[in-house]
Amino acid sequence: MPNLHDMTLQCVAARLGSSVDNLLPINAKISMFHLAITKFHAPSDLSSTQGMQHECICSIPSWRGCEPCHDCAFIGENERASGMRGMAIVRVILFFSFEYEGIYYPCALVEQFRKVQHDPMTGMWVVQPDIICGRCKKSVLHLNTFYWGAHLILVYGKKKLPVGFHFSYSLDAFCTFYVNKYIDHHANKIAF
Repeated sequence: MPNLHDMTLQCVAARLGSSVDNLLPINAKISMFHLAITKFHAPSDLSSTQGMQHECICSIPSWRGCEPCHDCAFIGENERASGMRGMAIVRVILFFSFEYEGIYYPCALVEQFRKVQHDPMTGMWVVQPDIICGRCKKSVLHLNTFYWGAHLILVYGKKKLPVGFHFSYSLDAFCTFYVNKYIDHHANKIAF
């Protein structure tokens, strides 16, 4: 990613409430990792200790020695809007962290999806990759914006998939997805 440094500076500027022009270049050691764990309180589900829950979100270059695995996640965009109206869906490409001016920044490079509509028949939101100039829009986000892992269901068309099509390419090969609110209790409560 040739513009990863610029995107990372934009993330730092947003966290500091500053302008990118006022920041020095990032000159720190960058650590990469393949997994982030979100923790939150779910008072509606007291099956764990005091309702605390956690979710693992992965971005692994080789899952079980085969294809890469890049999970999708709900991120917060607008705290005043409820459910999916205040959230977005992203696909994690890379988790990384660094220190800038003595502050630790755990971040993720993500591909963004845009909301298309709420499907009244299924009760699920429909999303598409946010494409700019033929490429999926990417950004760097602080991990504090992540809520929960998201599960996307393909919106199938009438064409057949080629023989030998590997499921791990689904997010690249299809252009429209349902945000699965039925995957678990928490996804349903958080986003819908």
